[in-house]
Amino acid sequence: MAASPETGTAIRACAQAVIRAIETHGHDTARLTEALREPLAALAARPDLCTAGVPRIGNHVANSQYLYYDGDLSILLFELPDGQPIAVHDHGNWESMAIYRGRVKHTVYERRDDGSVPGKADLTMVEDRVLEPGDSVVIAPPADIHGFMALEPGSWGITVASGTYKPERSYFQPEAGTVVSRRPRG
Repeated sequence: MAASPETGTAIRACAQAVIRAIETHGHDTARLTEALREPLAALAARPDLCTAGVPRIGNHVANSQYLYYDGDLSILLFELPDGQPIAVHDHGNWESMAIYRGRVKHTVYERRDDGSVPGKADLTMVEDRVLEPGDSVVIAPPADIHGFMALEPGSWGITVASGTYKPERSYFQPEAGTVVSRRPRG
């Protein structure tokens, strides 16, 4: 089943709302979260979203699609592997994650140390919750470190990101207090 023209219109409307929100609120996480809630919920309400994208290589998932990309802003749809945690990592920019289908455990951290000791990281948890369809969060520096895991089969997420991701990301093991840097897949 191909996506309807209305879905393309909904994707464009979401992208335009995100651009306006960034122009209005900059990187004020609380205001950006509020401004993105409605457009992301409207996009997540589209029943045919899985047929609207263009395949892309995902960093942490096998099934990922571009819904929108303009060189600065991207809107992605991705399927989460059931029961497999996505490693705790950072991005170096802000992004928003909304749930399209299923349920996802999502944890956000902030780094407390200054990074001066190689391989060591002291993280504090700033949010730990279960996200359901239509729920969204904004992850932004200094709390742009997060990990997540699908809690049921068929869980899909929508990511909105502005700016450039760091070419080398930090991957953390919060319980062990460790960190390594590496390039993600895509």
